[in-house]
Amino acid sequence: MRRGETYCLIDIGSHTVKGAILVYTPQGLEVLAKAAIKSRGIESGEVKDVTAVNEVIEALIDELEKESRVRRADFIVSSSHSNVQLVEHRAELVVSENEKKIIDESIVESLRTSVEEELSTSYRVLHFYPKRYLVDGTKLVINPVGMTANKVKFEATAIVMERNSSSVFDFLAETLPEPLLYGHSTLFASECVLSDVEKENGVCIIDLGHSHTFVVIYFSSVPAKLHVIPLGVKHVLRDISIVLGTSTEEAERLLRSEGSAVYGDSSYAQRAVEYRGLDGRTLKTTTKEELARIIHARLREILTKARRTVREFTIQAPVNMVGKLPGGVVFVGGGAKIPRLIDLALDVFEGPARVGTFNVANLSILNDEEISEDPAFCAVLGGVAQLLKHTQPVAPAKQSSSKQSFFRKLIEMFKSLW
Repeated sequence: MRRGETYCLIDIGSHTVKGAILVYTPQGLEVLAKAAIKSRGIESGEVKDVTAVNEVIEALIDELEKESRVRRADFIVSSSHSNVQLVEHRAELVVSENEKKIIDESIVESLRTSVEEELSTSYRVLHFYPKRYLVDGTKLVINPVGMTANKVKFEATAIVMERNSSSVFDFLAETLPEPLLYGHSTLFASECVLSDVEKENGVCIIDLGHSHTFVVIYFSSVPAKLHVIPLGVKHVLRDISIVLGTSTEEAERLLRSEGSAVYGDSSYAQRAVEYRGLDGRTLKTTTKEELARIIHARLREILTKARRTVREFTIQAPVNMVGKLPGGVVFVGGGAKIPRLIDLALDVFEGPARVGTFNVANLSILNDEEISEDPAFCAVLGGVAQLLKHTQPVAPAKQSSSKQSFFRKLIEMFKSLW
């Protein structure tokens, strides 16, 4: 990343498409524009309606363009695709058959490239994490450069998705005319909110999304477990709409304005909450206590499933964690903004819990405290953090074709304006 570079970051979720334009300055990141638009045509990261996706992206870019005008911008795109998995892969390289040879950077790069290429034959590699090297079958090291050896074995972890998935990445790769930095929303968010110490000692990030909840456990500085729970905020909204007899839109309004992840507060029982029925006209009344009970039931189910994932990992971990991770749990995503979520999490996990916000060493947001404190924008900002660490694969540049898709024309117009 070069200072003075401008980046257009887009996070494509099932509920909302968010974007921001940032410029990287010597003092930190300056926010030139930000926007959020309701998603259409995307379900769990898969493109279901290309026309709808085009329209949403066009509207987002148009809104960003109205707020700022720059000459060029490099795109960083993330998506909360549910069909992702964590895989571990190994490769071995014979450095010398006879006398031991010094390991240099070219040998290390060759090993890494070999693993990435092998993975790429079956998967789309979204994130790649070198783990460790085994030198001559005896020495386990993090960096073998400068050591002498006859052979070196390399171990890496990768977050991948099946190549046959109709992901938004496939759609964008076919339409964007320049190389694109891409990744999964939860992993980008991790780079934005987790410290190196947390990732080294053990921490869990929970991305409470619209359609799914993503649970990623970090240990020894790399993702060690990934679990996708097929429940999210939309299931909370569905429960509210069914129990109270209202629309999903009205349920969302209630969740945002009057919702709570815990019930039993003495002030809730008598506090009346008005809302509209399915016809959009009939006024109904409930109590904040009843609303909180509905929300609490589904959220506790989701968090209990996440806790089970954490406990399974700690039981199998190489060090004794007594069922808990030292770094606790960190929440990101739109669901992280549900009032009193942390109170519920403290009860379920019986350990540290917090809402994730922008926290990147030696990097700060200069002019927009709101975006830096918003857990829903962590995936957007995390793309820059990932770029800083140089671990993100870059999609190959596409050759120009005669096919002039709507999005290609839009990007060309976008760049000509900027």
